Amino acid sequence: MHAHTLKTGAVALFALTIAAPAMAFPDKPIELVVPFSPGGGSDVSARVFAQCIEQQIGEKVLVKNITGARGKIAEVEVRDAHADGYKLLWAHQGMDMGLATGRSDYNYTAFAPVATTVAMNYGIFAGAKSGIDSVEKLKAEVSANPGNYTIGTALNGFSHFAALDFLDQAGVSADDVRTIPMSGDKTRIVAAIQGNLTLVPTAVGAAAPYVDSGDLTSVAVLSKNRDPRLGEALTSMEQGADSTFPMYFTTFAPKDTPADVVTTLAEAWMAAANDPDCQAQLQKQSMTVDAASGSELDDILAQRYQRIEELADKFNLTEVDG
Repeated sequence: MHAHTLKTGAVALFALTIAAPAMAFPDKPIELVVPFSPGGGSDVSARVFAQCIEQQIGEKVLVKNITGARGKIAEVEVRDAHADGYKLLWAHQGMDMGLATGRSDYNYTAFAPVATTVAMNYGIFAGAKSGIDSVEKLKAEVSANPGNYTIGTALNGFSHFAALDFLDQAGVSADDVRTIPMSGDKTRIVAAIQGNLTLVPTAVGAAAPYVDSGDLTSVAVLSKNRDPRLGEALTSMEQGADSTFPMYFTTFAPKDTPADVVTTLAEAWMAAANDPDCQAQLQKQSMTVDAASGSELDDILAQRYQRIEELADKFNLTEVDG
């Protein structure tokens, strides 16, 4: 009798297990890993957008900053994490630049892309003392005085690639503008204001206060549209230089994350990106929405990487120290 009762109980428990639906994803907070320190563009964009996502997905989205090795420590942590959709990476094109320059052995293809959503407007600015305030003026000055002008960049980093893309598209020889290794938006801006640097590739949000004060001038905005924060400042494309190089933020999951989980995440990310309130919050930070997911995103990521590899090859950007 006892054995029969146990058997009956086991069958009932098994039936209950079969009947119980799987827990809907997500059923706990999601961690969004940012590879850079608090307060920078990566961090600010992630925190603004995380709030937008929470309204769509019904769970907390916790931003976690993991710094070091130009983003690699954070990237590897997410790449090698349990592929359940609860740990994600918020990354810009710097990850692809790592592979193109030999700094790392992977790029975006080591992950499952969720969605690209936020574009942080980037631009080329000049110290006001330089008198350079347009692509035409830059070309004329460099042509008349090759080697006399400088541009500060984080070598092989985002600012370096953005600067080279701009110079290439503007028809200005990179050999005629001396590159000064200089990391950090603020460091470059201060050097330009002091007259120790001519050109500053930097985020529009970082440069705008100094444009307002008359210490910097805008040479070109590297976005599809003008940035309201800079008033009538022209884009590079409006000035005949086909350079669009915003900092695109894409969310990635570990490679083997189940397709239905990636789809659920992508739908929430796209809904957040299309929310007017979210777009308004981003615009205050000189950021816009440029959203894509699925096969469209796959094509976009491939095109972005192709351009990065072209620039790395053309300008011989390889890490000498590995």
